[in-house]
Amino acid sequence: LATVMNVNNGEILSMVSLPDFNPNYPSSILPKTENNLVTEARYEMGSTLKIFNAAIAYESDSSSQSQRFEISKGYQITNDKKIKDNHIKNNSLSFDEVFIKSSNVGSVKILESLGFDSQKSFFEKVGLMDKLDVDGLNIVSNKLPNSWSSHSKFISYGYGISLSPISLITSFCSLVNGGYKIKPKILKSNKNLKRQKILSHETSQKIKILIQKIVNEGTGKLALVEGLRVGGKTGTSKKVEKGNYSEQKVITSFIGVFPANNPEYLTFVLFDEPEKNINDSYENTGGNTAAPTFSEIVKKISPILSPTLISINEEN
Repeated sequence: LATVMNVNNGEILSMVSLPDFNPNYPSSILPKTENNLVTEARYEMGSTLKIFNAAIAYESDSSSQSQRFEISKGYQITNDKKIKDNHIKNNSLSFDEVFIKSSNVGSVKILESLGFDSQKSFFEKVGLMDKLDVDGLNIVSNKLPNSWSSHSKFISYGYGISLSPISLITSFCSLVNGGYKIKPKILKSNKNLKRQKILSHETSQKIKILIQKIVNEGTGKLALVEGLRVGGKTGTSKKVEKGNYSEQKVITSFIGVFPANNPEYLTFVLFDEPEKNINDSYENTGGNTAAPTFSEIVKKISPILSPTLISINEEN
C-alpha cells in the first residue's frame, strides 16, 4: 500500500491498496481485495514509531538528547525476553544515532529516561488514540493496549499497538508541519479551518533535522532522491502468525516527507510480507523494500506536485 498526503492541510492526494480487483469481473474478486488497506487495516508499525520517542524528548527538553546509551548488552524487556541490536556493532550510541541506526535497545532506554507515562499522554496529544472520521472513508480504530504500562516498552520500538496507516501518517504530519494537528480529507474544501497547535515549533524543527539524518546517514539511505531534500523513518516488524511472531514473515515500511527542510507532502509505503528487496539480501527490511519504493514514487510525483521544490544543494 502507499499514500500521499499534504502535511499542512491533510488533503490525501493518492491512495493505492494492493491486491485490488476488477469490478467488471465480480466472480474473480478475492477475499479482502475490496478493502482499502490504508484505512481498513491495522499493523504493528515497527521502527516508524521510534520517531515519536524523539519528539517526546524534544517536547520535554529532556537531557537525554545529550546522553549516550549503552546497547551492547541488550535489554531485558520481560523475565523471559531480551532484545538485542545484532545489526549494530557499536557498544553505545548517541541520542541521534539511536534513530539513525534504528536501535531497539536505545529506543527503550530513551523512553525509560523520559518516563514511560510520557508515552501515553504524547500519543493522546498527537491523535494516535483518536477514532478518525473522514467523509467518504471507512476507517478502523487503532488497537490500543489493555494495559499501557505493561506495553509501553514494546510500543517504544513499534510493537504492542496496531495502527491504521492513515492514523500513523496523520499524527506524523504534526511532527513535521510546525506542530499543528490536522484532519485528513479526500474532498476539497474552501473553508479555512483553524489549525490547533499541539507541539512546539522547536520540536518540529528538530524532528525535520533528525529524519534527514536517517536518510542521509542511516537506515533510510535508499530513500534518497537526487536534487531533493527528503527525510523519513524506516520500519520493520515481525508478523504475528498463529499467535506468535514469525521469524520469516515481516511487515516493512517507510514514512517520509519532502522537501524535508520545509515539508509539503508525506509519502508512506508499506509491504505486507515482501518477497524480495532491492539489493538481493536474504533479509527484507523497511530500508531495502519500502525506502527505495518511496524514492521511486517521489521522483515521479514531486515535479508534478511542486515544480519549485527546493533543491538539496540550495540553502535553507
